[in-house]
Amino acid sequence: MNRERILLTHPGTSKPKYLELRADGVELHRSWWTGAGKPQERMKSFGSGRAAREALEKIVTEKMRDGYAVLRDVAATEPGDVLVQCATPATNGIVAFALHPDGGTLAVARGIPDRVRLRLDSEVQTVDLRTGARRVVYADASRNSAVHDMAFEPDGSHLTFTVRNTSSREDTSHTVALATGHVQRLPHTRLGRDAVAGRMLVADDRTLRVLGPDGHSCLDLPAGERSQTGTAALSPSGRLVGLIHHPDNRDTEYDLEIWDVDTGRRVLGAPYPFPTRADNARGLGKLMFDRTEQLLVASDETLGCCGISVESGAVCWTIEDRLADVALSPNGTRLAGARIQGPVIVYDVATGQPLEPRFVVPGEPSLYYRTVEFSADGQLLAVGDHPGRVTVFRFDGLEFTKPGG
Repeated sequence: MNRERILLTHPGTSKPKYLELRADGVELHRSWWTGAGKPQERMKSFGSGRAAREALEKIVTEKMRDGYAVLRDVAATEPGDVLVQCATPATNGIVAFALHPDGGTLAVARGIPDRVRLRLDSEVQTVDLRTGARRVVYADASRNSAVHDMAFEPDGSHLTFTVRNTSSREDTSHTVALATGHVQRLPHTRLGRDAVAGRMLVADDRTLRVLGPDGHSCLDLPAGERSQTGTAALSPSGRLVGLIHHPDNRDTEYDLEIWDVDTGRRVLGAPYPFPTRADNARGLGKLMFDRTEQLLVASDETLGCCGISVESGAVCWTIEDRLADVALSPNGTRLAGARIQGPVIVYDVATGQPLEPRFVVPGEPSLYYRTVEFSADGQLLAVGDHPGRVTVFRFDGLEFTKPGG
């Protein structure tokens, strides 16, 4: 979705820098200035209006990799509009991102390709969504590392993420104190955290553990080899934990299980909710409990997404589509699903029905969408795509309708 006009901002060293691009027919106009200085201008003609718009997007991509970003005030936008769009310097795309609970900071993990030594290092940086200022909070120079499962603590003081060695498949989790920049390695691989009860889901050797606020284990579950651990999730209250086992590595007859953390009892055992493929492979995506903890949302990267009754294990609805990522809204009523080729479709959690409007990343066509996430207050929806952009939409105030309604 090419644009005809765009304003980019760079935090600069002492004063912010601005670049405005405008496609007017076959002409591309460029204006740039620093602070409150006088703009300089340049114009170039192209063979067609389409060529002018494509040239605009090419410049936008290059400038975003240099630190420029689209930054708009939420008060000046309408529901569904783009508030922020930025990009990583790397061309291999985004590994993970997370929104700060206050909605003002974005954490982005990226790979840094070294074309000479064919290395792929990792880096985590924060982006101020008001000024565009960036800060590197973690860097890993080891070969073939990638960051995933990144999240801010509920109070916003720390950023936690997991680094995977893509050769050995070993994971290590770290936390960064944002005020000081101090990085600490955690003694376990962290999979998620509950904001209400202070409980945490971790993987330790061959065991899934739910840790309490004091750091002691509330529940231990055998999960098999770490590299083949299935998908797991903690419910919003920390009362339940759900997991899907790898088909070739389990010590239970059930594929899907839900356990009560307080009693240590399994409350549900059910088959894998998607059809078994001929190669017995599973594109395990995410497990998420809704706010009521009556519905468990399960996604498969190749087969789609479904809602499962926590009480009976019955499949309540199914979305048959290739979804790169899914996210539940904080109020538990909406599910955002990022189709691999886009766009992001919002579904009704109670019925699984798709809703309008949809979210399309503006600019140069994406190779594929990768990640989607809501802000803690539900006002923002962020989408990550390849070749390495994060686009933040205003979500609050949108009125959704059924397709054709």
